[in-house]
This record gives sequence, structure tokens and C-alpha cells, in this order.
Amino acid sequence: MTKMIAIVILCLLPMMVGNAQQISSGRITGLGGMSASASTDVDAIGTNPANLLYPSNGGVVFELAPVSVNAGTNFLSLGMYNNYFTGTGQTDSAGNAIGRFLTANDKQTILDAFPDGTGTVRFGSLVRLLAFSVDESSFAFGVSVDVNGGGVAKLPNSLLFPLEGVAPGETISLNQLSAESWLYTTYNLDFATKLPVVSDLIPQDIARNFLAGVGVKLVSGYSYENVQSTNSSLYTSASDYSYTLNLGFNGVRAGLISSAVSKGVKSKLGNQDVNFNPLKPQGSGFGFDLGTSAQILNYFKVGVSVTNIGWISWTKNVVNTFGDTSVTYSGFAPDQTNVPGSTSNLDSLKDAFNDYFANKDVPGSSVSTSLPTRFNIGVSMQVNDVVGGLPGQLLVGMDYHQGLNRTFGNVMTPEFIFGAEWKPVAFLPIRSAVGLGGAYGFDWSIGIGVDLAFYDFDLGIGTFNSVVAPTSAKAISLALNVLKFRF
Repeated sequence: MTKMIAIVILCLLPMMVGNAQQISSGRITGLGGMSASASTDVDAIGTNPANLLYPSNGGVVFELAPVSVNAGTNFLSLGMYNNYFTGTGQTDSAGNAIGRFLTANDKQTILDAFPDGTGTVRFGSLVRLLAFSVDESSFAFGVSVDVNGGGVAKLPNSLLFPLEGVAPGETISLNQLSAESWLYTTYNLDFATKLPVVSDLIPQDIARNFLAGVGVKLVSGYSYENVQSTNSSLYTSASDYSYTLNLGFNGVRAGLISSAVSKGVKSKLGNQDVNFNPLKPQGSGFGFDLGTSAQILNYFKVGVSVTNIGWISWTKNVVNTFGDTSVTYSGFAPDQTNVPGSTSNLDSLKDAFNDYFANKDVPGSSVSTSLPTRFNIGVSMQVNDVVGGLPGQLLVGMDYHQGLNRTFGNVMTPEFIFGAEWKPVAFLPIRSAVGLGGAYGFDWSIGIGVDLAFYDFDLGIGTFNSVVAPTSAKAISLALNVLKFRF
């Protein structure tokens, strides 16, 4: 039974196709996402558009197909799986694996691993098909095309009721069960400029190099699904051995319409529209980013940004799915022999489920979803400009990130990031950061790169603590760019 529960949970992982603030830069990922003041050139697109004017190695930067992915849970670690769901590691005399029988403490440890009784499974990916930026002395602009995909599922620990069983007359709530997934493309155009008026009002020794940036984005939505469990529970009768499963849910999906859509719905929507076309947008939207930065006290660079302010309106192939019913099972009884057409009550239960899920789809009107909006503020310092005699170049900084909504897997738990980038030689950056809060709680990130006058290579691992301590691993995140050129 314990292995079956583990298999169910692990099978959900690849189905959840995030981190809301997905960043395609290997450099920024190696810095733990520290981007409000530390991002430059094309990395500033989507993080802080003002940083397009941050000094870089070249006036024009062109990049093709950087990729970033992340996946994980906040409750199931590899060590927990190995400890509780893979047996004792021993075999009997016949060579068969010996299973592990969970103690009461083992079961409670598993249940307590779900924060506040609910675990989260998430997956996210971003492919920046292309990007380029142009940095002049007084203004800069950047363009990128980004494909975002991901998903998040909420799983209550009440799903593990087989661990403890259900007492007669007890009700197990399943109301916290939910799932969301998405796929959309953004076409980004960012501008940055200097603010001489502000510079004239504030003495140069206090603050200088005031920069402001704005990014606008057109959004094409390809797929969106959201389902919430409502009034769902499992009840065991106190008078007999029957179980009653109460099922209530509501959901909406657009674009990627499954084959489960009824023929009636297909006729209402139009067969020519129901079949999903990955090249045909199912919704559109608009968004923008705002950012500013300045040099403070000659040593510190401060950056502030608000990203992904906007929405997607899903207008095509919108289907609402909802239902509310109860199914009772009182034990297995076979079909009656010599009685034509008779069925077992197990078959009747299956038929009840089929009847319940059939014809639950109805055509829906347009639905609007907000983009994953986030507030970011950070400060960084080039230490070798302040302290002489240090080997190489050392950048240190910290960021604070705050999600402002919960769409597309965005989290509203504050995140603090402390990062550093050291170049023992000018072309070889080594990066590391520690993040606290956010989606996964604690993250240790590392990154390496090759930084030439005409070319960059960057690799960042956003959850390196999962690599060095695999038994406690709950998540993995990495970003890679190999085709970034400067002119």
C-alpha cells in the first residue's frame, strides 16, 4: 500500500507542466534570481528594464534559445521516498524484496511533511526563442520572444488516508485538491533611458546615474486549465461497512481541449475549433514591466521593478466543467449467475463514475487570467571598487522578491536572496547565492560561465543543495545559455 501511494504521487510530477518568475538566464539563475540590480543587457528584459543601460561588454547583444526548467515539491524528498517507500533494502531466502511496515511515527512523519496539511507539486519551463538588446550612451532597448509553460498542483495530505485508515463515522475532506497549467508566449519590447532631471535635483555624491525603463509585452495564450475541488470528501458509515465518496469540483480550460469533450459540446463549439492547434493562439493579452535603478553613495547600485503587470483573455475553445454527486460502495458482490444482464456492484460503481464524468462539459464564455505579477528590489556593490588588493572582481548583492498574486504558480511568500559573482580572471565568472522563502523555502544556487568580449556561456543551477544533499532533495532548477554574442 505504501509503495502504491508513492507511485501515485510520483506519477503526478511529470503531469504538472512552476516557478512563476521563470528566468532564462544562466547567469541570473546562478545568482539565485538576484536580478533587480544585477541584471544586464538581454537579462534585464522581464526582470528590470532599466538595467538595459547598465554597463556591459558590448553595445549590441544577440541571444538564441536559452532554456530554463524547474520542478519539485515542498513535501516529498528523495530521502523520504527511499526511507518509507522502497522496502527495507533486504531480501528473503527466495530473493524477494522485504517490504517495510510503517510504524505510527513513520506515518505521522509522512503526514507532517505536508506544510499546513497541503503539499505543492510544480513544474515550469521557459524557452527564450530569441533576444537582442542595443545599449547606447543615453538610451537602450531590447526585444525578446519567450515561451512559458508550467503547472502547479495542490495535494492535501488527506489523500493519504490509507496510511491511517478511516474510522466508522469519520469524514475525510478533499477540498484542498486543485491543479493549474498553462502555455503562453510573450513578445517583449523594453526601453531604458537616463533621467537627467532627477540627477539635477540630487547631489552627485549622494546618487547618480538614474535610469528608468519600461517593457511592454503582447501575449498569445495557447493553453490554460484550472480545476478546483469543492465539497469533496470520503465518509465511512458508522452502521455498516459502506463508503460514500462525495465529489464536487469546478474547472475551466481553454485551448488544449481533451478528447473527453462530449459530442454535444463539440457540436456547439464547432468541430473545426475543438481540435487543438499548437500554432493557433486561443487567447491574447497585454502586459508591461516597470523598473528604475540608480548609483547610491558611489558604491551601491539599487534597482526596483514591478514585472508582469497584465492579463490574458482566453476566448477560444473555452469549456467549463463542473459536477457534484455522491457514490456509495458497500463491498464487492458478484453478478448473479444465470441472471441475464446482471452485474456486480463493482461494475455498478464503475458505471456510476462514468455517468458522473460524462456530459459535464459545457461551452464557456471568455475567461481572464492575470499575469504573475511580482515586486522586486535589490542592491549590489562591486567590492573591488571599494576595497583594494582583492584578487579579481567581486560583485555582491541581495534581492527581495514579493509575488502580488497567485496566478500561473506565482507564490506570495516573500523571498530573500543573497548572492555573489567572483571573476578570479576577467573571463571566468563563478557565482553563488542563497535564497530564503519563495516556492521552496531554502535554495543554494551556483553558476559558472565564460565571459568573452564577443561571446557568453552561462550555466546556473538554482537548487544546488539538491545536488550535494540528494537525500533531502525536493526540487531541481537550472538554466543554460550557449548562444549569446556581443558586437
